[in-house]
Amino acid sequence: MDRIIVERTPYIFACCDALVRPEDVASAARFQNESRRREHLAWRRIVRRELGVKVGIAYNDVGAPVVDKPNTYISVAHSSDVVAVAISDRAIGIDIERTTRDFERAKSRYMSPSEASLSSAEHWAAYVWTAKEALYKLLGRRGVELRDDLRIKSYDEATRVMLARLAEDIAARVEIVTYEDNIVVAVASYQEY
Repeated sequence: MDRIIVERTPYIFACCDALVRPEDVASAARFQNESRRREHLAWRRIVRRELGVKVGIAYNDVGAPVVDKPNTYISVAHSSDVVAVAISDRAIGIDIERTTRDFERAKSRYMSPSEASLSSAEHWAAYVWTAKEALYKLLGRRGVELRDDLRIKSYDEATRVMLARLAEDIAARVEIVTYEDNIVVAVASYQEY
């Protein structure tokens, strides 16, 4: 049961929105930037809409959001007024980026030469970046090196599926999905080989 929700960040009137709770407003208040506050409220609103207004949202030891609903996992991401939420009955990771961002400048820090040779897709650097961010969230540990600990092993152009190996040789699968306005979303889950 994987649900992936991608939405533009709306302007939320917290005082009048039944899906926004006082703790959501308090949590969003820690951000100085108005755009970040809106993104924060937007993903929390999506979680409450999908899982129920009373679902508790907290953060684990590495700062990832968790819910108090048994056997339910979430992952969230945001980029330039767009939010993405993954909800699953298993561990999951999600990332979202616009392909208009310059991924080429830093790709040597997150992509190995063997990963670079896996595809000649126009937005390959963006795909690998979002995949590795989603894998990082899936693994849920600090101190992970994107280039060395999260390795893309294969990519199927037709299905847009990557197979990866994480630290300590854990297998994972990443699905790449594109949306309008050059938005790419990567969804990562553990994989059996």
